[in-house]
Amino acid sequence: MSAPTMTVPAGRTPAPRPIPWRNLAWVTLRQRRGLFLGLGVFLGLFAAYLVVMAVIQGNAYSAVAACHPASAARCQGLRQAFVRRYWGGDSSALLSGGAQSVSSLMFAVPVLLGAFTGAPLLSRELESGTFRFAWTQGAGRTRWAVSTLVVPALTVTAATGAFTAVFYWYLRPFVALGQVSEMLPLTFALLGVVFAAWTLFAYALAAFLGALLRRTVPAMVLTLVVYVVLAMQTATAIRPRYAAPVTVPGASAAASSGWVISMFAKSSTGQEISQQALFATFQQQAPASVQNSGNPGAYDTWATQHGYTQWTTLQPDSRFWEFQLIEGAWLVAVSGALIGGSAWLIRRRDA
Repeated sequence: MSAPTMTVPAGRTPAPRPIPWRNLAWVTLRQRRGLFLGLGVFLGLFAAYLVVMAVIQGNAYSAVAACHPASAARCQGLRQAFVRRYWGGDSSALLSGGAQSVSSLMFAVPVLLGAFTGAPLLSRELESGTFRFAWTQGAGRTRWAVSTLVVPALTVTAATGAFTAVFYWYLRPFVALGQVSEMLPLTFALLGVVFAAWTLFAYALAAFLGALLRRTVPAMVLTLVVYVVLAMQTATAIRPRYAAPVTVPGASAAASSGWVISMFAKSSTGQEISQQALFATFQQQAPASVQNSGNPGAYDTWATQHGYTQWTTLQPDSRFWEFQLIEGAWLVAVSGALIGGSAWLIRRRDA
C-alpha cells in the first residue's frame, strides 16, 4: 500500500500559514517579561506604600470624622493636626511633605512608564536589525508590530488602572475633608480613568516616536517634552472647556465645591470688578478696626454692607466623571491613532 501524494503544480509554492495571534501574543509576553517584571515591581512597591499609609491615615481620619460638632474648637484642632501630619506642612510628615508631595510625584509616573516601556519596543529592534529575523518567522511586519505594541499597551493600561484605585483610597480622607477637590488639576489627572489613559498616551507616543526616529534615547526625550506640553495645555486650556462653567454667589464657600476658574465681584450698580480691585477698595475705605479685626468674615461683611456681592465661576465637583470620560475618550482615541501610525511606519519600512 502506498500513501497518497499531492502534487503541486510547477511554479507554484503553497503560501505558509501565518502564525496565530495567540502565539504572537505569547511570544510578545515572553520577549517583554523583563519589562513587565520591572513594571510590576515599581507599581507594586509604590502601591504597598500607599496601602500602608491609607490604613494609617484612615485610622487617624476616623477620629476627625467622629468629632462633633465639626465647628467646635477641639474638632477644628484635630482636623488641622491631621492635615499638617499627613497632607503636608509638618516636619514629622511621613515621606516629607505628606500626600501633597506624593501627589506631585504621581504626575511623573505616566510619562516615565510610557517613555521607558514604549520607546524601546520598536526602536531597539530597528537599531539592532533583529526585526528582520522576526519578519522571516511567519509573523509579517504588520502583525509583528501590532502584537509587539498592543499586548504591552493592554498590560500597562490595566496595571495603572488598578494602581489608580489604590491611590484614590490613599487620597480619600483629604477629599472628604475638602482639603483638595477631585476637579483640581492637582488631583484630576491622578484619579478615575484619566491616569491610565495618560499612561497609555505616553506609551503610544513613545512607541510612535521610536518607530519614526529609530532611536531609543531621542524618542524618550521627545516623549517627555511633548507629554509635558500637552498635559499643561490640557489642564489650563482644554479641560476647562469640556463644559461651560457655572457662576455661583460667594467666594470661600464656593471655592471648596469645585475647580475655580475665576472670581469677581459686582457693585450695587451691577458693575463687575475684580477681586483685586475690591480688596484695594476695602483697604482704602474700610476703617482700621475692620481691617485689623480678628474675625475672618470681617472682609465679607464689609463688602456686603457696602453693596458688593462676590461671585465664583467654577467647574463643580459633580462633573468629575463627565470630564473623566471626555478626557479618557480622546486620549484613548489619540493613543489608538499613534499605535496605528507605528504599525503603518513599520509596514512601509524597507527590510
